[in-house]
Formats: sequence, structure tokens, C-alpha cells
Amino acid sequence: MNTNTASSTDISQASPAQLNAAITTALGTADAGGSQSIHNLTLIHSARLSQLKRTAATLKQQYGASDPNVKAAEAAVAAGTARVARMAAVHQQAATPVPPVSATGWALQGRVFNSMLQPVQHLTVFLVDDTKTFQKEYGFAYTDSTGYFLINFAGSAPGNQTSPPQLYIEIVNASGKPIYISAEIFAPAAGSTTYLNITLPAGEKPIGNPPPAIRGGAIPGSME
Repeated sequence: MNTNTASSTDISQASPAQLNAAITTALGTADAGGSQSIHNLTLIHSARLSQLKRTAATLKQQYGASDPNVKAAEAAVAAGTARVARMAAVHQQAATPVPPVSATGWALQGRVFNSMLQPVQHLTVFLVDDTKTFQKEYGFAYTDSTGYFLINFAGSAPGNQTSPPQLYIEIVNASGKPIYISAEIFAPAAGSTTYLNITLPAGEKPIGNPPPAIRGGAIPGSME
């Protein structure tokens, strides 16, 4: 079984954007030791972030909010906060088991975060074609309290296997408003699992209307 993920980079030195792309096959299939190593690295950066926050608070108290050094310190805190959040997401992926997948099927799993890199629950994740038509054959998934979702497609019945259309990932909120659609085509390979961390645009503004089939039966508005 294969797990498709992004290319690797130096996590400890990466920018937030690079960290988002740093989810690798090794991380996706990491054993307990690898997961612990990532967790330990996250703790180190969390400690550094705490120090940055103390420094920024001290400078602000001494020189005021408009001082250039204070603004630089606060910018360092913001960058450190984003870095820790990205690393926490990498650790979550490393600790997430790869689901069983049939030889003719595939799985799409991952987590959804808001623009502040906090997990978002009660969202509906599904696939559409290039006309934004819901592909009900593949089902849909809700995000849980950690932002996690899983779509596990068992494969088409013998004799019904056809080339899939171009697929895109769409997400609607608990009110049924679309708030995200992927810019890149999702092209699963048979027998594989793809893990994605999805960061929603700031404000999570609606971008249109959901497909009727999603509006009719796949909105988690009543979920607790």
C-alpha cells in the first residue's frame, strides 16, 4: 500500500508554508519512535515560543507598543506560533494510522484547519468534478474535534469500473455553505492512501452553493 504526501524539508528551519508542504511519506508511515521525535521537536519549539512571548511582553512594558523592537518581537511570536502549529499538524499526521484500503479502492484522509491553524470540526468533506457536481459514488466525511476526516472508497464493482472524472476536494460548513474547493486535481491511485492538511482561507467566507445532494443529506448541522 502506498501513502502519497508532500516532499520533505528541514522541519526545524522551515517557514510555515514549507512546513505545510513537509508532510512526507516517512512521516505518514512513521513508527512510534519517529512520532515521538517529532513530538519532542515540537516541545523544543514550544519552549522557544514561550521565551519569545516573555521577551515581547517585557519589551512592550518597557518601551510601549509602537516601539520597533516590540513590533519585531511580536512578529517573531506570530511566526513562532505558526511554526509550532504546523509542527503539531505534522506530529498528528505521523501518529495517524493508515487505514486499510482495498486493492481497487483508495482512501483520502487528513485534517482541516482554520487560518489560525486551529482544527475545525463539523465540516463536510466530499469530492466534486470540474463542474462542481457532487460525486456521490465516493461518499463524504465529517471532520471531528481534531479536524480529522476520512473518505475510504472500496472500489467499483467488477464490470462497472470506468475512468474517474477530474476530482476536486470541496468543503462545506455546518450551515451548508461551501468554504473551500481545492485548486489542484485529486488523482487517487488504486490501493493508496493520501493524507492532506487543508488550511481554510481567512474568514471562511462562503464561495457559492453546495451541490443539492450534499444540501439534502450530508450537512452536519445537527451533530453534537
